[in-house]
Amino acid sequence: MGLLDRVFGPNTIDEKFVDSPMRDNWYQASSYWPSSFSLITTVSEDGSTNIGPYQLTLPFEVIKERSFLVCSRKGSNTETNLHRNPKCAVNFVEFDRKKLKKIVGLGYPGQTTEEKMADNPYTLIESPTPGRGTADGCPLIIKEAFQVHEAHWDETFRIKDDGRTPEYLVLRLENILLKETWAKNIENGTRRMPNMPITFGFRDGEKFWFAERKRAFWFPTPTDKGPKEESVLYEANRIDPEVRFTREACKQLTGIPKPFIKTALKGIIKQAKERGVTEVDREFVERLNKERG
Repeated sequence: MGLLDRVFGPNTIDEKFVDSPMRDNWYQASSYWPSSFSLITTVSEDGSTNIGPYQLTLPFEVIKERSFLVCSRKGSNTETNLHRNPKCAVNFVEFDRKKLKKIVGLGYPGQTTEEKMADNPYTLIESPTPGRGTADGCPLIIKEAFQVHEAHWDETFRIKDDGRTPEYLVLRLENILLKETWAKNIENGTRRMPNMPITFGFRDGEKFWFAERKRAFWFPTPTDKGPKEESVLYEANRIDPEVRFTREACKQLTGIPKPFIKTALKGIIKQAKERGVTEVDREFVERLNKERG
């Protein structure tokens, strides 16, 4: 491997593809799967909070119903705790190289909660959500997290349970907590992204791979592709789950300059809620336009 390969990585464009054996845990034993990871807090039998790191934490249901799909080692502390008490919190932290090594220890199998938490690098605090305190049977959350998804295991939603494969857990979201900075960031149009660490998983029976990302960047959505109302429809139906916009309504709004579209949509939603309207259609938009002269 030459100097350029070491600096920029190997150039494989002209190489041929070859088969990679299909091993168990194929995503990290037979291929490459870079992703974020979560730290799931659950309640142990003695009432203490356990932290379990999980790479395979994926958004599952995303419209109307909201849930995560978590792939857990059978018999893990997290899986055992959820079968006894379904309450959990899915915590996401920002990059801190010193803490990553400690995270590896939190995921090492065969430890009790007391043993693993003795080397826990994080501060555990009560949730600010009413009804989600330790007195209510819920776990503590991680103070250093930038976001926390409070959830519970939906034991009625069984994907596969043959006693041999990993446990596939559907965690149903109850509440999303964000630090103030990141909540305002979303509300004001997402100007930046949190510095989330990336993991490539456990490899070769001895290494956990992580990566530090560079600063996030973005490209504007195309203005010359698809119907013009598509972006308006997408934005409109993300603001308030109690008020939905039809495509025909959004066609009436395509002339609004992009910097003002969100403000206009919020104004329409306010009018709709004051009038008991749950679906904004073309007629409703036209009526508002006539009223405004």
